[in-house]
Amino acid sequence: MRRIVLIPAYKPDAAMTDLVFTLYSHGMSVVVVDDGSGKDFRPLFEKARSYADVITANENGGKGAALQMGFAYIAEHFAPPYTVVTADADGQHRPEDILAVSETAGRYPEALVLGCRTISRDMPLRNWFGNVYTKAAFILSTGRRLTDTQTGLRGFSDLSMPFMRSVKGGRYEYEMNILLWWVRGGKPVREVPIRTVYIGGNSTSHFKAIGDSVRIYWEIVKFSAPSFGCFALDVLLFSLLFFNLPLPFFTRLLCANLAARCVTAPLEYFLLGILSRRLPAYRRLSAPRCASVAAALFVLNTLLLWALLFLGMAAVGAKVLAGVLLFFMTFFARWRWIYTDRK
Repeated sequence: MRRIVLIPAYKPDAAMTDLVFTLYSHGMSVVVVDDGSGKDFRPLFEKARSYADVITANENGGKGAALQMGFAYIAEHFAPPYTVVTADADGQHRPEDILAVSETAGRYPEALVLGCRTISRDMPLRNWFGNVYTKAAFILSTGRRLTDTQTGLRGFSDLSMPFMRSVKGGRYEYEMNILLWWVRGGKPVREVPIRTVYIGGNSTSHFKAIGDSVRIYWEIVKFSAPSFGCFALDVLLFSLLFFNLPLPFFTRLLCANLAARCVTAPLEYFLLGILSRRLPAYRRLSAPRCASVAAALFVLNTLLLWALLFLGMAAVGAKVLAGVLLFFMTFFARWRWIYTDRK
């Protein structure tokens, strides 16, 4: 199986050519994408051309655009079977770690392999905060915990190339979109521990702390919007009905909860179905499983709601707390149970 390393590069230094030579000497095929670095950097790319395929973008399009350009080149010029590892050009990914990710991708061709750093306070402060909060947002959005959601060292086999090329995003949000859609599709992930390397406090990174962070978190927000939106609507409808239905207390509680769920559960199913059709590699929703999960969650929600009311909580507060307490169970049920292999 051919082993390919894809390196997107924007205004690199000599670390890129050193990495290219080392990988080439280990028998790996290297593809470098010059992401519009400009004429001042042409000598570096010409030097890399001795050991790698170098393709050049006319202008800087961002890391996501460079990766997609590289994937298109690999799909056109390399015949399967092969593995692809994406690595940064600044020397933060050691050759031995790149080799380890490549070997793991070869052993598990159905999986996405992540080279995962240990998240510690030894990191530059902005990287530590970014990793901690992105991991937390990822868990809330998908119900899945990954050790390192911001790693650029990733590997996969040719089987996953259509998926990678179907994901949208021009800059750093592209890598987050890959993780979101991959995990949401129930696909396997393998993690390989790698050494954490930051050169000069990560001063060579082209990551824009505000602009690129906004793009990444916006993708997470969009991804989570149907669930969070329907949760808010569920609480609103419950409140309106509970305070206006002319029924005895517990009957009113049950009817308000049931009516709210009868509106929001089908709406969420419809919205998730729209999202699921955005990628051809994604699995389809199972309506019977959705209905069974919705019924089970309604029963649990109602029992928990009654228990909280018995303890003296106000109705709306109990409704919100019951929803929050069932939040992670809901995510697990949705992403692990209600999807089936697409036809």
